[in-house]
Amino acid sequence: MLRIWLFGSLSVADDAAGEALVPVTGRCGSLLAYLALGRGRYFSRAELLGTLWPERVAAMTAGSFNTALWRLRRVVERPPLQHGALIASDRRGAIGLSGGGDVWLDVEEFERRIAPALARPIEQIGPSDIDDLRAGVALYKSDILMEFSDDWALREREKHRRHYLNALWRLMQVASIRRDWSEGIRHAQAILDCDALREDVHRELMQLYVLGGQRAQALRQFETCRDLLRRELAIPPMRETLALYRQIADSAFAEPPPMQAALRIEPVEPIERAERVESFPLPRTFDLAAGDPRERIAVARRHLAAADAQLELSLRQLDG
Repeated sequence: MLRIWLFGSLSVADDAAGEALVPVTGRCGSLLAYLALGRGRYFSRAELLGTLWPERVAAMTAGSFNTALWRLRRVVERPPLQHGALIASDRRGAIGLSGGGDVWLDVEEFERRIAPALARPIEQIGPSDIDDLRAGVALYKSDILMEFSDDWALREREKHRRHYLNALWRLMQVASIRRDWSEGIRHAQAILDCDALREDVHRELMQLYVLGGQRAQALRQFETCRDLLRRELAIPPMRETLALYRQIADSAFAEPPPMQAALRIEPVEPIERAERVESFPLPRTFDLAAGDPRERIAVARRHLAAADAQLELSLRQLDG
């Protein structure tokens, strides 16, 4: 089976010959990539010339195009494959990538895996759909055809990146429904790695941090979002983002929940444990309206750290 990889750089591997990935460059690479993206279709030679080498249409003769096509066939049509088995021509002389089951294409596998789950409502997604989503996302090592800067390659790159981000978003939704906050956080971070200015994803990530018990990280995520918007777009965060931030910040100043008070058990080692407790004073009340915003955030973080330390100490006492 011939394997063609478009994610990252264009490469070809032949399972039958036991060959590793081999980069395909130049005119052969452009021709193979275009035919692979349009697999199942046939393109006239004039269309291929006008799309792949528009600046050379006048100078590029039929002979030079045939030379590029011949070289490409030498790369992909190895024995026992016959001439025209993969790079086929129809009765009009149009050219297309054929091969059926003899050719595996990573972008085809990617689309096949993610399409069903993206087409269904979230409540109708089953375990097999989730497995396919994960497998499809795993295929996306990088944007496709990174070595190409032609218009047709840029359009395809943006299309597949959009599908990849939609698949990550759907996985993030599934993780939230399953209350798997760590997985939801991971998928949200993967989206922001590709598109750091997605403010809606920043909000989702802030909420996932809170649900996962990481309020301080949620506040830091807001600062990251605000700084990015200011630096890249010269705009402030949206009202929804500011409202979520205030809600999280206000909760950081609230009274400790009753469970913390219930967990304050007499320590087994009074002197040592008492010293440790005193090293993490737990503030009780705060004035949300007073002080510099940065100072309020710093105080909130200290409060969260103290609360986490107090909880850990209490849990250790319970274990003792």
